[in-house]
Amino acid sequence: MAAMSLLLRTAARAGVRRALTVSAWLGRAPLLGPSASRSGVIVPLRHASDAKRMFFIRASRFYDHRFLKLMYWYTFLTGIPVLLLVTFANVFIGEAELAEIPEGYIPDHWEYYKHPISRWIARYVYDPPEKDYEKEMARIYIETEKMKLRKLEAEATHMMYYRGDGPWYQYEAPGTATIDYSPKAAPDR
Repeated sequence: MAAMSLLLRTAARAGVRRALTVSAWLGRAPLLGPSASRSGVIVPLRHASDAKRMFFIRASRFYDHRFLKLMYWYTFLTGIPVLLLVTFANVFIGEAELAEIPEGYIPDHWEYYKHPISRWIARYVYDPPEKDYEKEMARIYIETEKMKLRKLEAEATHMMYYRGDGPWYQYEAPGTATIDYSPKAAPDR
């Protein structure tokens, strides 16, 4: 019975769809109104009243809007001060000009940069090149010392294995306090 009902419902929809398609081709208005055949599938449309539908069921966009609002907020929170700082540096300070170095003057490492923001970053954020060089030399020295100690340890391990005097041939002897001499005290029993 349910299968027959489903079959009849499908046939009725196909017949109505065919009639609507033919009437639309001939230029006549569709039978069920413009909103009924918009999706191409005719389904029964039910309204509780003749009034306009006021509640549309759709997926929540709360988290989408929240993410966008937070993204705009943090973008403008950091972007506006940075934009003002860059504008101030470009308008009022400007780029450095190349000039002759006076006799006996040694320029600092940040004075080789052209833009004032690059100069500020090189002066207050990054380490000077001399300090970077010293740190790299200290790292190389430490690694060289480690390499020497590893080589010395490998040579000592090889010699202990070759001579047979390594820690693997030494066993801890138990103390004499744990030996029971009572069976030997009276051997005739």
